[in-house]
Amino acid sequence: MLLDTLASVARACDPARDEIILVDNASRDDSLARVAERYPIVRTIRNNCNNGFARACNQAIARAQGDYMLLLNNDARPAPDVPNLLEAAFRRFPRAAVVAGQLVDAAGRPQRSAGRIPTALDELGLGFLRRAPRVPTVDGLGEVESVVGACMAVRRAAIEATGPLDGEFFFYFEDTEWCQRLRRHGWQILLEPAARVTHLKGASTRGKRHGAQIEALRSRLIFYRKTMRAPLAWFLTGYRVLRLSINAATNLLAMLLTLGLHARLREMTVVYFLQLAWLLLGRPDSWGLPDKCPHGYAGAPS
Repeated sequence: MLLDTLASVARACDPARDEIILVDNASRDDSLARVAERYPIVRTIRNNCNNGFARACNQAIARAQGDYMLLLNNDARPAPDVPNLLEAAFRRFPRAAVVAGQLVDAAGRPQRSAGRIPTALDELGLGFLRRAPRVPTVDGLGEVESVVGACMAVRRAAIEATGPLDGEFFFYFEDTEWCQRLRRHGWQILLEPAARVTHLKGASTRGKRHGAQIEALRSRLIFYRKTMRAPLAWFLTGYRVLRLSINAATNLLAMLLTLGLHARLREMTVVYFLQLAWLLLGRPDSWGLPDKCPHGYAGAPS
C-alpha cells in the first residue's frame, strides 16, 4: 500500500522543486528497505515506536523546507495534478491555511472530504437544529469548516502563526481541532473538488477495530476539553459515558435474546464494554492502538 502511494506521489512531484518526507512509525516489515531501493529521493524519519498521526506529521513539518506542505496518509493516492491544483489555490487565496482535495474510493465514487466542526448540539444528537452554513464557492473551490486529514495541504505561514497539529491526539480529531484553531485565527479552510485523491478508507486500522474505537473515544473527549469551556466539556463527557452505558446494556440484552447468534450484536457489545472498561480504569494510555510511543517522545534520528 505504501509503495503504491509513493508511486502516485512520485508521478505528482517535480524532483527539482519538491521534497518527499516519509515518517515511519516503527514498521516491522521490509517496507523501508523497499522504499530506499525504489525511491532514493525520499527522506525518511524512523521512529522506534508508533508516534501517532499528529506527532509524526509534525516531525515531517519540522524537516520540510517548502512554503506549502501536503500531508498524506499511506492509503491516499493523489492524481498527478493534485499538487499544482492545491498550490494554485494557496496563491489565489492568501488567507487559505488548508486546502484539501476530493477523496474518492477505488471505484471513483466521492467520499466525505469535509464537514462541520462538531458542537454541543451535534454531540447531543441535535445537530439538525443548527443552521446549515452557506458554503461560498469560487470556480469550484469551496470554503468549509474542516477537512478529512487523509490528504490536506497546509501553508507554512499559517502553521507558524497558530502552531502545528496537537500531538495530544494520537489518532482521530487532530485534523478537526487544527481546522478549528486555524479558523479562530482568521484563516480559511478550502476544498478543491478538482483535486482527486483515491483513498482506501480505514486501511490503516483494518484488523485493529477494538483499539481504534478506544482511540476514537479518547480523541473525542480530548476534543471536548481542548475546544469547549470546562463546564460544557464535562457535561458532554458525562453524556457520552451515559450514552455508552445505555448502548452497552441494550446491546447485551439484545445479544442474550438472540442467543449470541448475531455477529454484529456480539461485536458492538464487545466494543461498548471495552470502552466502558477503559473509562472505569482511568483511561490508561496503553489501551488503544498498539506500540504507541510514550508522551514526550521526540522521534528517532532519520
